[in-house]
Amino acid sequence: MKRTAYATLAAAATLAASAVTLDVPRLPEPPFADRETSASHALPAGRTNGLRTFRLEMTFEATPSNNVQVSLGRDAAPADGALDAGEADVTVGWDRGEWFIAPRGLRTRHAAPAVSSNGLQKLTAIIRVTAAGGCPPPSFADRDGAVAFAGLPAGPLPGWLRPDTWDTLRVTARGHAGANETVRARFLPDGALLELK
Repeated sequence: MKRTAYATLAAAATLAASAVTLDVPRLPEPPFADRETSASHALPAGRTNGLRTFRLEMTFEATPSNNVQVSLGRDAAPADGALDAGEADVTVGWDRGEWFIAPRGLRTRHAAPAVSSNGLQKLTAIIRVTAAGGCPPPSFADRDGAVAFAGLPAGPLPGWLRPDTWDTLRVTARGHAGANETVRARFLPDGALLELK
């Protein structure tokens, strides 16, 4: 029995060790009068090894007038370390009291009203990748429960929502008061975690 427990714990430790996490540093003070500030970050190496789940967590101080968003995509030519609007596959976040998700170039936008528009807010987005490389519909939740974006395709994921194609993440915040944002992107491998009590 002890040998089995040790083997299970070792497998769980291996699984935890192979997860790849990016904890994004807090944004610098805004240099512009409109209080906009942003920063791009390269996603960690090894993130697609055995990738089965991508998890994005954003926590920030929400107001009815501020904007906090995360864009994900590929830093194309010129590869300058910055993710421009034209390079972003998807942008997800908060805009003046509602959640939104927008594919490539922000031409289309899917929105979801938030129950609460003031105070500490959190959005969690989860995208799963099957062993065959498919992606079932993603799930989203905020501090009040599930978030459903109007018009978001319910079938197989479009290419702009595939975490295995991204190499850069950009965080942007706008608003009079600081958002005090915390952003974490996790790339989790295949496997199951067993808890022994």
